Amino acid sequence: MSKGIFSLIIGVLRACRCWPLIAAACYGLVFLVGLHGYLVWDTTKAILGTAALFFTASFNTSERGSTRYFFMALASLLLYLLVPAKTFLCISCLCGCLFMIETFHGRMNFLPVLVLAIMSPLFEYATNVFSFPIRLSLTGWAGNVIRITGQEVSVQGNMITCNGNDFSVDPACMGLQMMVTASLCGMILIGFYQQQYKKVLSVWFVLLILVGMILMNVVSNLLRIIFLVWFSIMPGTMMHDIAGIMCLMLYVLVPLLFLSQWTVRKYGKPVQLHRKRYVLRSAVKLFLLNISLPACLLIVFIINKPREKDLQVLSHVPAMPGYAVQSLPGNIIKLQNDTLLVYIKHIPASYYTEHNPMICWRGSGYEFYKVEEKLMGKHTIYTALLQQEKDRLYTAWWYDNGLVSTSSQLQWRWDVLLGAHPYSLVNVTAGSEQELQVAVNEILSKKCLSVYL
Repeated sequence: MSKGIFSLIIGVLRACRCWPLIAAACYGLVFLVGLHGYLVWDTTKAILGTAALFFTASFNTSERGSTRYFFMALASLLLYLLVPAKTFLCISCLCGCLFMIETFHGRMNFLPVLVLAIMSPLFEYATNVFSFPIRLSLTGWAGNVIRITGQEVSVQGNMITCNGNDFSVDPACMGLQMMVTASLCGMILIGFYQQQYKKVLSVWFVLLILVGMILMNVVSNLLRIIFLVWFSIMPGTMMHDIAGIMCLMLYVLVPLLFLSQWTVRKYGKPVQLHRKRYVLRSAVKLFLLNISLPACLLIVFIINKPREKDLQVLSHVPAMPGYAVQSLPGNIIKLQNDTLLVYIKHIPASYYTEHNPMICWRGSGYEFYKVEEKLMGKHTIYTALLQQEKDRLYTAWWYDNGLVSTSSQLQWRWDVLLGAHPYSLVNVTAGSEQELQVAVNEILSKKCLSVYL
């Protein structure tokens, strides 16, 4: 009996030596199962992101890794326990992995953290949503520049008509991949020149370079639109893609090459070389922290999984005369009659993503044209023309909490952050532009949907 217990203890101790593999397996399980569908990778981002991590990651091997990522992971996990948003789960997983890496390799620099942030879906979402008004303005700026040359140009939303040809500037994707690509390329260049010159930039200089990259990307998009319209290069052609790549290289990557090299060489601080090397000696504390964190992560994920599903469908939805009312997954209410289709998409808090119509309707095979911001009465909303082959629909959307209606992402998020009632995204679609205008004016003036907001 005693021999069996002794063998069991020996077996457990030997298994404990493999705790890094166990922890890594837990993180991998959460990434594959819990974040499936949240993390969407494409080949370009994966290749550039891997290269950026390779060039930017460096460790101070003379210092022991701190517990800062452990506490960041724990805080995100507690937030995920309170609010089942997958962004918190993703942050907790990433911080846990960084904490485990620092356990063995010493204190890590901050550049890989910026790379992971750029690669995250949150960065793509923020780039797509918060730059939307700027990207619509680019169409108007491009039209004004072309008009100076004497061309006959008219601009309506994201549509440019030049010499009888219509050009639709895609507001949902325009510049998004360029922004991610340029940001990762910028991180690669910074990391490369830091290795070459044996110097390190402070976080403020890195952020200044990234701000400069964003401005260059805006200019690049403006020049790309002008180039495409001027030479009548239609979407879907090879020249359309080549023009985008050339503008990215000439107006973003080439200036970024010289800017990052000059900044690192002039303002970088020499890397301090240490003879002393950090050796992991007392592993009991780090073992407990690295095992307890992924274990808690799995437990919280299992607890929150039913909550994620339960929150998707609203119950006790009131009826509305003249409409068929239906509750859909994702806290969405659908109202439909012979002429109108209305979606009310509840947004729980200011930090949540919303069901943007340009994503949802695209998933149904529709293309967006004439996307523009309009003033209807005292309310500002977005309108667009949806087209799928010969099928044409007219749609409008805004954010509403029953008291305030707005088209501004910043306004509704700031209001909720200050304690206002949560907003919902209201999307109204009709078969004709006149029907849409009448319906939207009635909904906004009479606040017909307040009972659902």
